[in-house]
Amino acid sequence: MSTTTTPSDTTTAGGEDLTPRTLAVVAYPDPVVEAAAGSIPTASDDALIWWTPSVGPTAMLMAHRFATYATEGPSSWSLADLAQTFGAGNSTGRVLHTLDRLERFGITVRRGDMVGIRLWLPPLTARQRAQLPEYLAYVYPH
Repeated sequence: MSTTTTPSDTTTAGGEDLTPRTLAVVAYPDPVVEAAAGSIPTASDDALIWWTPSVGPTAMLMAHRFATYATEGPSSWSLADLAQTFGAGNSTGRVLHTLDRLERFGITVRRGDMVGIRLWLPPLTARQRAQLPEYLAYVYPH
């Protein structure tokens, strides 16, 4: 079986890998979300309970960890450490996929080697609530 490799936005035309090896994680303030009724602190158990069914366990654990550290100030994480911390072995590709997922859900914002993490998450959308397991949907407080 043969595979074809296509250049991504993390490689140059010469094949040089531009993927950052270390990420700086900082708080990403969002006054609108922080002031919204029903917002959930990202570093809380409630965030793990309500958001994990939507974004998945690895992404939510990573967001929770980032937010916990970001409340104290910027932190630096190597991709290798993140992979090992969140059970991805040595797969930095899985870490990058998780970071992409967090950004798609609006939990993080990435610019190069900088990751901004929301310290508060908005209440779940109607679609997210509809996807909750029945036992969680029954007790969702918002």
